[in-house]
Amino acid sequence: MTRVVALACTLAVIGCSSSDELSVTLDSGDIHGLKVGTMREFLGIPYAAPPVGDLRWRVPQPVAHWSKPLETTAFGNQCPQKLSYSGPSYDEDCLYINVWAPSGAHDLPVMVWLHGGAFIFGSGGDKWYDGKKLASQGVILVTLNYRLGALGFLTHPALDVEDPQYPTSGNYGIEDQIAALQWVQRNIAGFGGDPKRVTLFGESAGGFSACLHYVSPAGQDLFAAAISESGFCTTTFLAPSHANSESQALTLAEQLGCPGSDAGALACLRAVDSQTLLGATNLPPASAMMPGGPFYQPALLPNVLPNIDGVVIAQPVAQAFSAGQFAPRPLVLGNNADEGTLFHSSVYAMPVTDETDYEAALAVRFGASNVPAIVAQYPIAKFSSANAAIAAVSGDAFFVCPARATARGAAAVGAPVFRYQLNHPLENPFMMGLGVFHSSDLPFVFGNDNYPLGRVGSSGAALATAMQAYWIAFAKSYDPNSSGGTPWPMYDGTDPYQTLDTTITSATGLKSDLCNFWDQLPVN
Repeated sequence: MTRVVALACTLAVIGCSSSDELSVTLDSGDIHGLKVGTMREFLGIPYAAPPVGDLRWRVPQPVAHWSKPLETTAFGNQCPQKLSYSGPSYDEDCLYINVWAPSGAHDLPVMVWLHGGAFIFGSGGDKWYDGKKLASQGVILVTLNYRLGALGFLTHPALDVEDPQYPTSGNYGIEDQIAALQWVQRNIAGFGGDPKRVTLFGESAGGFSACLHYVSPAGQDLFAAAISESGFCTTTFLAPSHANSESQALTLAEQLGCPGSDAGALACLRAVDSQTLLGATNLPPASAMMPGGPFYQPALLPNVLPNIDGVVIAQPVAQAFSAGQFAPRPLVLGNNADEGTLFHSSVYAMPVTDETDYEAALAVRFGASNVPAIVAQYPIAKFSSANAAIAAVSGDAFFVCPARATARGAAAVGAPVFRYQLNHPLENPFMMGLGVFHSSDLPFVFGNDNYPLGRVGSSGAALATAMQAYWIAFAKSYDPNSSGGTPWPMYDGTDPYQTLDTTITSATGLKSDLCNFWDQLPVN
């Protein structure tokens, strides 16, 4: 532990009383945080052992106990990643958790945030996730890092048999999330939080993860409610099989000079530096992809996605929600009005320029036999361009309609469900013409108007306040209506949802006909 310091005032040294709110005793040792106004911050707390050396591609291990108080006043390392809005600094020693708690907190509800980033980038320490604004409204706010990319999700036959107690591989980032939630259960009372009132929430990959834990037996006792923002929860192509993931990993290993499926190949892979590993598994530049971007490539993010291994992830999330074999818990979920546009912008994709490109891209993801039916529903003539047409397809097929399926599955088992769509765009977006694009919700929810892709600004300030009130009310009472804002109908057979805009209203049947179409069409 390089950040262990001798503090001027600790219980162990000079008998400070337990009323020192900046000193907290964890199951792994004492920590000391900092005070910002009425808020206490505890940043960069280790929640698992550094996953380095022989612990690379191992289930998270307990953190070593420290004997001197640990100064937790700065974020820990972000996990290795190539695409980071927070800068290039990272380290494999990255399993850290952050806590914001109001002064005098006692038995407050807890909100645990899982960041997005397609499982390849992001960090709980990103400045737009600063928890002070939410925590100041009467909750304990927790953010965390989890392993990303190939370091978090590489499968390999040798890993399947390395540990007899752990007969699988490739879901280490998901296991990190579970370890962090277990840490919260053991330790959050020390910050003034109630471990029985934990709401798990996340966006994009974090929203998908929230849904995954919602239906997983391992997650049943770790949180009481969930919020999934743009979580593509029942999108089937984001759930590769274990066998397919292993096949991709063996190809990667050979490319890295570590051929084979035995322990020797695994030792070779563990010796590969993280920069080389990231370079071999990074999202290729738009110019190197077929028109349509990452969703429409034959191999979608190989070696960097969770896999259905039958152990950590027992079955596809879509199948789990359909089967209904999970405990009903309160759930908020929804999407932004223009989810697909970001993924078809020049940042991520070669544009689809004409009918030929359009049909070729659709065939990759949905199969050639389904292309005519999709084109009939989304004819280019209906949109400003072929690229706009495929962006609409992506938004509906991967976000809007899966949200409806998720809401239906949770409501069918008796869960109180609240569905929404964000319709208000960010001011000064990083790129014009994208509308209410994927991730636009983040500054509204956290109240930090410092998101690199756009700002809430004066036009969205009132909506941001209302959204935070809904989210906080849900964490406190499992009903966003306790915020006192515009009534939000609970989900039922009429498919109600809340439109989050300058004026908040309720509506029903969001894109019902199109979602009926997608429900009948399998996604590859």
